[in-house]
Amino acid sequence: MDFIEFIAEEELVEIIPTFKYNKQLNLISGDFGPFLPMVPTKVPFWLALNLHRQHKCTIVIPTWIQELQRYQEQQENSSTLIQMPCDYWKEMLHLFREHCDSLPNYASLIEKRESILKTSVHQLFKHAYTSPTLHITDVTLNNVSRGELQLLKTFVEKSFAHFQALRSDYIIA
Repeated sequence: MDFIEFIAEEELVEIIPTFKYNKQLNLISGDFGPFLPMVPTKVPFWLALNLHRQHKCTIVIPTWIQELQRYQEQQENSSTLIQMPCDYWKEMLHLFREHCDSLPNYASLIEKRESILKTSVHQLFKHAYTSPTLHITDVTLNNVSRGELQLLKTFVEKSFAHFQALRSDYIIA
């Protein structure tokens, strides 16, 4: 499991317990419960997955997953990234697919967003090449989810540091 999936597992999801536990669970991320059969409650995704594996709950699929087809159509018709409903949508979709059989495949949505993201980064580096005073703080990428941004972070930081070092060597020479 990578860092982004770890963070995504802290997102709250709704479950329908099949067991009774009248006390609250006092966890670092908050208090959850009591758990009553057939009464929906929100818990962190990691807890929902563990309870689901033990057949102690049913995970309610979030509404944004049911609307992914609409997001996919919007993304197909847009040349920029659209705002996604959840910051860790890709990771949560992956985790849901592992544990819930009824989810459709949204690989084309993921591919389209990755393609647009690559184009945005390419444009960013083209702009950096032509601008003599561009710094990492000047960088903006609109509608990039936190999960997608985490994937880019290290690459962009190292690339810009290397780019600035080359630029300063060029100016000195």
